[in-house]
Formats: sequence, structure tokens, C-alpha cells
Amino acid sequence: MKKSDIVIIGGVAAGPKTACCLARRLQNASITLYQREDIVSYAGCGLPYFASGDIESFDSLLTTGYGVRRDKAFFAESKGVDVITGAEIVSIDRASKTVTVRMLKTGETFEHKYGKLVIATGSVPKKPLFPVETSDRIRTFTRPDDAIAFRKAAQTGKIGKVVIVGAGLIGCEVAEAAAGLWGIETVVLEKEKQILPYALDADMAAIAEREMKRKGVEILTSVDIDRISLQYETPVIELHGGSRLACDYVILCLGVRPEVSLAKACGLQIGVRGGILVDSHMMTSDPNIYAGGDCVESYHRTTGSYIYMPMGSLANKHGRVIAENLAGVPTEFKGTFGSFIVKIFDMNVGSVGITHKLADTIGYRAETVWGTFPDKPDYFPEFKIYSLKMVYASDDGRILGLQAVGEGDVCRRIDVFSALLQKGGTVDDLLNFEHCYAPPYSEALDPMHHLGAMAVAQTRGVQFAAPDCKPVDGSLLIDLRERSEAVAEPMPVGSGYEISVIPLGELRSRLADLDKSRRTYVICRRGPRAYQAAIALRNEGFSDVYVVGGGVQAARL
Repeated sequence: MKKSDIVIIGGVAAGPKTACCLARRLQNASITLYQREDIVSYAGCGLPYFASGDIESFDSLLTTGYGVRRDKAFFAESKGVDVITGAEIVSIDRASKTVTVRMLKTGETFEHKYGKLVIATGSVPKKPLFPVETSDRIRTFTRPDDAIAFRKAAQTGKIGKVVIVGAGLIGCEVAEAAAGLWGIETVVLEKEKQILPYALDADMAAIAEREMKRKGVEILTSVDIDRISLQYETPVIELHGGSRLACDYVILCLGVRPEVSLAKACGLQIGVRGGILVDSHMMTSDPNIYAGGDCVESYHRTTGSYIYMPMGSLANKHGRVIAENLAGVPTEFKGTFGSFIVKIFDMNVGSVGITHKLADTIGYRAETVWGTFPDKPDYFPEFKIYSLKMVYASDDGRILGLQAVGEGDVCRRIDVFSALLQKGGTVDDLLNFEHCYAPPYSEALDPMHHLGAMAVAQTRGVQFAAPDCKPVDGSLLIDLRERSEAVAEPMPVGSGYEISVIPLGELRSRLADLDKSRRTYVICRRGPRAYQAAIALRNEGFSDVYVVGGGVQAARL
């Protein structure tokens, strides 16, 4: 019987990271890693960008930064880790501390004894809740074969129209891959009322959705699918209500679920979200078995509950924590704030913490503020803009979440906010946050400061409305932009309320013409003029004034 100090099941992210860290920490330990696929340690998060052609060669996803392919020889020679590919773990016997291995090509079966076991079995695609006929033209998008098959079909002109089912992170990335580089007619179907339904509030998702539509992607939300069938090998999506969509290719982006069949079969504790339950040291209910990556649940540090968040960044963190603990150095993974970022054509979309929708659901007394900002001063060449939405607790000012959408540098703001979340940051911490400043990089006051100031103003009575708000019937919407701005980018005309262009410089002289008791909304290009006007109106006795968050540009991003 083979024996190893540490046996690792799974060779994509968490497994190889654990192996490499352990090889450095315990140089005399025997480490064996089993991988079902023939390739190991590939960058799965890069698959949509290989499919789009942004990454020219699939080998790039298998290669180190110094040009060496991460294969069995690499792990053996550089790390001292024995990697066995094409090997399926059939079962785990916790009593005897052995795993049963079956070699897929030969059918050979053998047992391997472990001192400690690491489960990094990843995830598998969620099964559709509707019948789907089998075809090479109907695929998921979770494995290298999926990306390779799509790219080959796109390159050879076999896809004129593709339907993507699901508008989560992968669905949006694949939509860009199809419509962006290949020019394929692309339709996205989403059962929820918005795209990115679990990552963004509806008002912020609408900005990203507009970008996709501008790039030619058709998006249908609140869609229920009855079945996906084949007519003469052509996929046909049959929608509830009788509509039908025929296309050349269907990609099912319905999400993934943790692969826990081995863990379940050997009696390990499974969490409420379906993943393996681990403690802060990544230890399972068996002290000799650790688990990490997409097969486990993570503790959400804002909600205090467990979530399922399959991210390559978390998987690599899990791997390091597991290795440190196996090396005898107590180390904790304290949980996640759910940080993510995704590129959708020319838009950068990110979020960390919780949405306002989730905050309401779990019982927080939450408030929100919005703003639209340039990523560097307007006078600096090639500045780009983005909109931010912050969620914070109204009772103690604790920050809860940040959402960002736009062409500008949103990643830095998400990262800063995440760091403050880890420290239990408040609105005051945003005001005191010290950022690097020079015109090529940022404005004199960072958007974090502005969000903090808006939150403080809100506690003092300034009211904010969402960028996509519809003014109530009988209300007045004051456009505070200069008249030339209003002519160049006119406000869309709605029904039931009045729009009046009153530039900020004319507002004080026009106060006598306005009804102080009438609900009044103020809007400008990005928000600062509206914020200033709202304070002025309140000081003059206007009792019901709202700042439209993010300004006109939020609605045009």
C-alpha cells in the first residue's frame, strides 16, 4: 500500500496551493496530489478570456510567470510533490486513513494511506431545473473543455447566434467573449429581475446592463425556461408562455455547487449551503482531514452566516491556511466579505460586503448613498468615471458594503473598502482615510471621503434617492446643470412630474418661484451641485428635498 504524510484530492487551485506551501514548510514530508483531469493547476478564472481570444493560447493558463508549464514534472522537480493525474478517488476510509484510487485510463484500483488528508474537490455545474437534450451545442462553462469547444466553434464560424442562460459573473463574462471579439449575436436569459442578482442592487446592475445592451447583447430578465430541445440538431429554448428561441449554441451558466460526494460518503459534516463545513483553521469534522476551495462554505464576516462563494482568490487563501496548520503553525481563515470584480466590455463592476437588499433582508437598519466620480481630475487627459453605492448602518455608522460600476479604477476603491470592513470601519473612517494624491492618479479628495461626507450629511437630514428613481407624481425635478449641459444631454422626460432647468448659480434668485412644501428632487451631472443645492433648499425651509444620487452620468454610464 502506498503511504504519504499528506494526500491531497484535487489539483486546480486550493490543492496545488496547499501542496506548494507545504513543500516549503515541511521539506521532508511526503506529499501526493491526485487530480481527476489530465491537467493540473490551471487558471480556471481565465477561461472566459481564453474563450474570447484575449488570451491567445490555453497553455498560458498552465504556465508560471517565468515560462515553465505547471505539470507533473514541474511539481516533482521544483516542489518535491508527487502529482498523479487521470486519477479518481473512489472513497475515503476515515477509520483506516486510506483513500481508494482508480486510474481512469487503465481501470487499476489501489489504496493509498494518509497521515493527513486535504479535500479540494472543487465544484460541479448546477443541474438545470428544466429538461435539456444532450448535444455538443449545449454546454456548461466550468471546465477547460467548455472554453476550448466554444472558441473552436467561434473561430470556425459555426456560431451565428448564442444563447447564454444565466446572468451571473460567468454569464456576463461569456457574453462579452461571444459578442465582443467574435461578433456573435448574443442573447442572455436570466430568471431574476436583473443581471448579477446576488452581487449588486438593481439600480447598480442597471448600469452594467445598459453597457451590455449598448454592445449589442440582448438581455431578457424574469425569464422562465420550460425546456431546451433540439430540432434537426439546432438548439431551441422554449420559454414559459410559449415563446421559442432558436440558436446555434447554448451555454448554461447556472452557477456551480460544491462537489462533496466523497465528503458526504465518509460522514464529514456538510453545511447549510451544501459545502463541507470547516472551522477557521480549515479543519473538517474529522481532525485528520482539512478542506478548502470551491467545495467548502465560508463564514461571511458581515452577515455572521455561512455562504457559498467559489472564487479562485479564496481557494488560494484556503490552501495557504491549510498548509500552515498542517505544518504546525496555528493559522486562521477568518472568513470573507464577498469581494468580487468583473469586466463587462468597457465597464468594471465590483462589490464587497452586502447589498442594501440583503441588509434589509437580514434586519440591518441600513442607509445608502450614491456618487459618480472621475478616477482622476477632469482636467487630466483620459480620465474615466464610475458610480459608487455605499451601504452603512444608520444606528452606529458602521460601513456594510460598496458597489462600483464604471470605466474608471473601481478595483482600488473596492480593495480600500474591504480593508476598512476588516477593521470594523465606520463612516468616520472613510472621512479620515488618507490616500495617495497626484493628478495622474486621483482627485485631491478620494471618493471614499465623499461617500463618508454624504453619509454624515444624511444623518443630518439630507435625503438621497437612487439614480434610477422615478419622481413621485406632482413633484418637481430641478436640473442644476448649466443650460449648455442640459441641451447637450437632455433629461429623459417622464410622466407625472415637472422638470425645470435651474443652473446652480441661478437657484438662490429663483427660490421665490418655488413651492417649499412640494416634493423636490435635485440632480446635476455627478452629484456635488445637487448636494449643495439640497442643503441650500433645506436652509430656506424646503421640507421635502431629495438628491438624485450619482447624477445624470449615473443614468448614462
